[in-house]
Amino acid sequence: MKPPEPPDSDQDRYLNIDWYLKNLEYRFSKTAYLGEALPSDSVMAGYTISYGANVKFSPQTIWIEPVDNLNIEDENVFELKWERVEMQSFLEFYTKFAQAGSGRFLIGQPAILPGNDFLSMIMGSEKFLMALVDNPVAMKTVIRKLANNWVSINKKLTEIYTKYQNGYGICWLALWCPYSFISTQSDISCMLSKEMFEEFIVPEIELVGREFGCVVYHLDGPGALHHLDRLCKMPEIKMIQWVPGIASTHSVERWLPLYKKIQDAGKMVMAYVPSEQVKLFVRNLDAKLSYIMTGCNTKKDGEYLLLKIEKWSHTMPFAF
Repeated sequence: MKPPEPPDSDQDRYLNIDWYLKNLEYRFSKTAYLGEALPSDSVMAGYTISYGANVKFSPQTIWIEPVDNLNIEDENVFELKWERVEMQSFLEFYTKFAQAGSGRFLIGQPAILPGNDFLSMIMGSEKFLMALVDNPVAMKTVIRKLANNWVSINKKLTEIYTKYQNGYGICWLALWCPYSFISTQSDISCMLSKEMFEEFIVPEIELVGREFGCVVYHLDGPGALHHLDRLCKMPEIKMIQWVPGIASTHSVERWLPLYKKIQDAGKMVMAYVPSEQVKLFVRNLDAKLSYIMTGCNTKKDGEYLLLKIEKWSHTMPFAF
């Protein structure tokens, strides 16, 4: 199968549904999905929900430019307005995406920044961090408002995609579940102390848990590891997805103590494991609390590894 012609613009790469679906079909055709793996996509178009801020597009990602002189004490700044052009455009795109995915690929929660990470992006990291110290009351109010908006948006999307798929999905993590669950994160937390994480971030995670039930937490980078103990104590969180960061390694030996700590707290580990280290992972961790993502160069190699995994552990969930 040939790849589609390049889109007319980087924006079309994310928001032109016709091109987007053609590109997905091409990508999926180049991959064999074995074990419990499902064809899926992160649906980065969710980042265009920007409350009017300028959105930038590149071939690799989408980001929101900081807004100068943003008044966080103005209650109208972050009103959730369904009639906004950006919102209507995204909902139209997402509805067509969900319709096309019915019975063909995983649909579910797209990539939409939760309240705390969105605010750090639209303010800029430095101003966000300074405001936590200089104006904590207003920052708590805004994060809570954005978190409630995020909940409303994701509930709206759940209503859309459950018309076309049984059960619930998280697109950008390629996860499916028969009952309600959702993922959240705080990438900015790598710059926060334990005390500030407790004060500003934990309430948002608790809110998400109350609204959706099970939470998958995206833990990104060694700089955020000082929050792991607190995350492990949160009953809302059922799975922790560990991403070592660009400059780090996926080596099982390096992160085995981390995986064991998460499992000792009764949480599932979602880990990206090199194929040659899958055996080491399986032999040293609780299969019932493991979900591994791995890949092989050929379908034949993947099928062989799949057979080996079945011998190493008959109860382990896995994905290729």
